[in-house]
Amino acid sequence: MVALRTFRSTGPSFADLVPYAGLVDNGILLLKDGSLMAGWYFAGPDSESATDFERNELSRQINSILSRLGTGWMIQVEAVRVPTTEYPSAERSHFPDAVTLLIDHERRRHFGQERGHFESRHALILTYRPPERRRSGLTRYIYSDNESRSAKYADTALDAFRRSIREIEQYLGNVLSVQRMQTREVSERDGARVARYDELFQFIRFAITGENHPVRLPEIPMYLDWLATAELEHGLTPRVEGRFLGVIAIDGLPAESWPGILNSLNLMPLTYRWSSRFIFLDAEEAKQRLERARKKWQQKVRPFFDQLFQTQSRSVDQDAMAMVAETEDAIAEASSQLVAYGYYTPVIVLFDESRSALQEKAEAVRRLIQAEGFGARIETLNATDAFLGSLPGNWYCNIREPLINTRNLADLVPLNSVWSGQPFAPCPFYPPDAPPLMQVASGSTPFRLNLHVDDVGHTLIFGPTGSGKSTLLALIAAQFCRYEKAQVFAFDKGNSMLTLTLGVGGDHYEIGGESGEGASLAFCPLSELSTDADRAWASEWIETLVSLQGVTIAPDHRNAISRQIGLMASAPGRSLSDFVSGVQMREIKDALHHYTVDGPMGLLLDAEEDGLTLGRFQCFEIEQLMNMGERNLVPVLTYLFRRIEKRLDGSPSLIVLDEAWLMLGHPVFRDKIREWLKVLRKANCAVILATQSISDAERSGIIDVLKESCPTKICLPNGAARETGTREFYERIGFNARQIEIVANAIPKREYYVTSPDGRRLFDMSLGPVTLSFVGASGKADLARIRALSSTHGLEWPGQWLIERGINRNE
Repeated sequence: MVALRTFRSTGPSFADLVPYAGLVDNGILLLKDGSLMAGWYFAGPDSESATDFERNELSRQINSILSRLGTGWMIQVEAVRVPTTEYPSAERSHFPDAVTLLIDHERRRHFGQERGHFESRHALILTYRPPERRRSGLTRYIYSDNESRSAKYADTALDAFRRSIREIEQYLGNVLSVQRMQTREVSERDGARVARYDELFQFIRFAITGENHPVRLPEIPMYLDWLATAELEHGLTPRVEGRFLGVIAIDGLPAESWPGILNSLNLMPLTYRWSSRFIFLDAEEAKQRLERARKKWQQKVRPFFDQLFQTQSRSVDQDAMAMVAETEDAIAEASSQLVAYGYYTPVIVLFDESRSALQEKAEAVRRLIQAEGFGARIETLNATDAFLGSLPGNWYCNIREPLINTRNLADLVPLNSVWSGQPFAPCPFYPPDAPPLMQVASGSTPFRLNLHVDDVGHTLIFGPTGSGKSTLLALIAAQFCRYEKAQVFAFDKGNSMLTLTLGVGGDHYEIGGESGEGASLAFCPLSELSTDADRAWASEWIETLVSLQGVTIAPDHRNAISRQIGLMASAPGRSLSDFVSGVQMREIKDALHHYTVDGPMGLLLDAEEDGLTLGRFQCFEIEQLMNMGERNLVPVLTYLFRRIEKRLDGSPSLIVLDEAWLMLGHPVFRDKIREWLKVLRKANCAVILATQSISDAERSGIIDVLKESCPTKICLPNGAARETGTREFYERIGFNARQIEIVANAIPKREYYVTSPDGRRLFDMSLGPVTLSFVGASGKADLARIRALSSTHGLEWPGQWLIERGINRNE
């Protein structure tokens, strides 16, 4: 027999130092002392976009929620600064042409060259320790039903905890975006086995080791302290899993606090975990501890001998008198129960494989905390205890004795964050792993832009001319091509998207132009009459043409039009001239003469066969058409809208309306835009409305529809945003004073401000030379040269264009 006593360690292991016992419900952990724990991920508003009033209001609401808790409750607010996800890999995107692929490659390379990309995530952990059970026979008399009489104490405590956290979650959901940490079940081996992963336990593991990865739970989820274990080396600079551990303790609070007092920590370009633990006390218990502190300061007001001999020989301690007054105020606040008191312990935990690098990071964090008026120290002898006290659910280690109230706590804990966007496309119609529309390196916290909020991707872009609107639209269209089978329909003004359209091999139509592709374009709007819907649309379109010529539509006109449309459905001729020759009413014939080959619009609307072919990327230049008047503009755009609607087959689609103020001013297009914003989301289509005329958007009569149906709004820099009239428009769409200041001070053609229900953020598009060559080349000289290169080199013109702009083609 081998004596194993020598090899056995009888000292405590790391598993003995952590409090986790088992999973007793979905997302609820049982701790070794009988406590129950649940957690949430949450996101607060962008602190840069919030006014002082909004920040104060958020603090007030958080205080009103937390003041409901008392003895037996503990809250831990965790702010985690982690490296951001990498730029979406090429395999996740489906760019169908070399130009959009090259643009994305340049943006990926630029993102990778800029180091120090971090983003903040926030978690909230609630722990409740039920009071000790008192054995008594009174239960049978308190409850009238047998079920309550026979209920076990553990089940009763668990039910009470469920009810409490459900109520707290509802309160928090009114002021923050919260998501419960739950247990997920994943099928394995074709559904033969089910694996369970708990998000709360995953976060615990991350808090211990700094590594964020799922941990598979055993069949019976008990003895979780062994799953949460790690290799810990105690010392002045402890080591966890081979990495050095640094803990910075905030040990001095300023005389007063304000909301988001430590928000600057959210901008640091390093990885850390900021843990704020608060152990609640009931009002009576808090008053007892405060009374003890009041008596201690009261004794210092007069010297000992003056108190002993009842003399006034020496002066009183003014500082002690002030502390007595403050303590009495605190006792009054505790009695009012408008705030709750407790023990607050804030620490910041750092990991690094190098001791010297860890020391530099810890010094940087300490300097930042001290610059905000706090005291801070780097833990040495107390490092291990401080680290254990920061772990979720730990009540005992590193308790800071001075009491603070929940009003100050709401100012101190990290509730605000810099919005970084979702790392995937949130539209449910896209594949689950679809990448975001754009990802940019904007400061230490990068930004991922998605137009969609759930399944609604309609977006309103507004700002003055010359601030970068056309460049933004072209970049969005180019990046939208990353989705499989994506199709883009752009209505342009001024040929700002000509370069991109020709570069991606799309179709560019200059409608109403005297030369170029638009001259040979002709429509046959009545070519498709096979279905009832087609015939109904054709009849309505003819009625619109007749009414535009000043004819009041009567029932006789409608009957004549629908009768002729029905006859043409079985006839070979489908041109507008065929309709005019067949219709029986002279009034209709005379009204449609303007649109036949004998009239000025015949070359565009009276073709035997339709010359419009719609591909995956097409741009309609409508500046010349807009100048032709309402009688010519309405029939053409109405037909184009119909063709586009029939192309929406569920594939990711984007409709871009540049200079949308021209359409918002017309009742026909205003009604069409209103309809699109309400119904096109079901067809997986997003509409982008871009306008430089804020006043026209306001006078359109559908500003309420634009505000409600366009959850995403992108504002271009506008120095006039503070002025009377313009400021009122921003306020009407929901902007506060701080957001208006951001828009007014942003840099034109570089910075953009986006706001949506998910967040709000000022970001830099970070455009490189290749991207600018295709999305920013809209001058007359550039367009003329591009047309010449396209006619000379064919599909190879983009390479020659880059060479002429001084860009190495091989790079």
